[in-house]
Amino acid sequence: MKQILFFQSRIIISIALAALLTTFTLVADGQTSDLNRATNILAGLKTKYAPDPHLTVYSAALEPDGNDLILTGDVDSAIAKADTVATLKNAHVKFTDELRILPAEELGDRTWGIASLSVASGREGPEHKAEMGTQMLMGRVFHVLKPGTNGLWYYVQSADGYLSWLEKGTFVRCTRATADAWTHASLLFVTVFEDTVRETAQPDSLPVSDVVIADLLKKIGEEGDCWKVELPDGRTGFLPKKSAQNYVDWQKERHPTAENIETTAKRFLGRPYLWGANSPKGLDCSGFTKLVFLLNGIDLQRNASQQAREGIEVLIDKDLSQLKKGDLIFFGGHRRSSGSPHVSHVGIYLGGKLFIQSSERVQISSLDPDSPVSDPHRIRTLIAARRFLPDATPGRK
Repeated sequence: MKQILFFQSRIIISIALAALLTTFTLVADGQTSDLNRATNILAGLKTKYAPDPHLTVYSAALEPDGNDLILTGDVDSAIAKADTVATLKNAHVKFTDELRILPAEELGDRTWGIASLSVASGREGPEHKAEMGTQMLMGRVFHVLKPGTNGLWYYVQSADGYLSWLEKGTFVRCTRATADAWTHASLLFVTVFEDTVRETAQPDSLPVSDVVIADLLKKIGEEGDCWKVELPDGRTGFLPKKSAQNYVDWQKERHPTAENIETTAKRFLGRPYLWGANSPKGLDCSGFTKLVFLLNGIDLQRNASQQAREGIEVLIDKDLSQLKKGDLIFFGGHRRSSGSPHVSHVGIYLGGKLFIQSSERVQISSLDPDSPVSDPHRIRTLIAARRFLPDATPGRK
């Protein structure tokens, strides 16, 4: 009898374990199914809300947590979050919502920043060895979106929309009111390629900071041939008056003609190419075009692929007859998957099939195969052109 009861107990236990294992399997299979469907949904939403990840934040993802799925990541708009949550629920995906809308709450009201170095380098990740994606010039205001995990880096978005990581000591984090006060202060625009803010008005005094063209400083006084200036982080010093101009006056004097674009661009001849850079210290291709146009009062977006979507399209024929001096010309190839153009380089057309570009260094090249400055690679890969100057003069034939 005891032996019969023993075997009955083993059978009952085995049945219970099998049922429990089946339940776990069904839960796991259901979770995997939800995760697979959700992954496809989120990929589609990312394409919808962040077709260019350099300009829009969308990092929504589902992560398993035991038997649950957690919706994590960041977005930069309430609309994107609401659409994400609703779309997943409509697809009958079960999850816990922890998707964050930026700026992050822990920043409080200090969600603005002002670059406090002559050139603040924005990187693709929160570490020095990460690729440099862009640079922000001193005095430029931008959004601060979230801190890094170690508190030494911040994820920011510049005025042209570009997303990058800045080291804490390269900018001042502040409130909107402080940023507005800086913007409306008596600002000076640096007009020389490089100079130095010094502790006193004497040229042999110790440096406070270097400055480069297009940096912005606050004017707080004068002494002889120097402006007394204040940097965004509160440091003060003196800068020669010949090196900076009242910012409002400078803006009023901009005349973005084809001749002025050419003259400005040629000032940078011989300057070195530097990936992700847009200052006289170094320039990548789109950093060069962006700075040249900025100095003529036109703000362009940061990357060549983004600039290729601005302005007015110019058709490219065999003789380049439609191009005018001051047009931006774009180079690249076509994606194998879709056949759509992929822009990877940009230059400024000067006429006569000549153009100026930052490639190895800032230099003048030609789209004429018989020219002594011919650039065969660019001749093969020219794919688009855009016009930004309404009074652009015709290129020389």
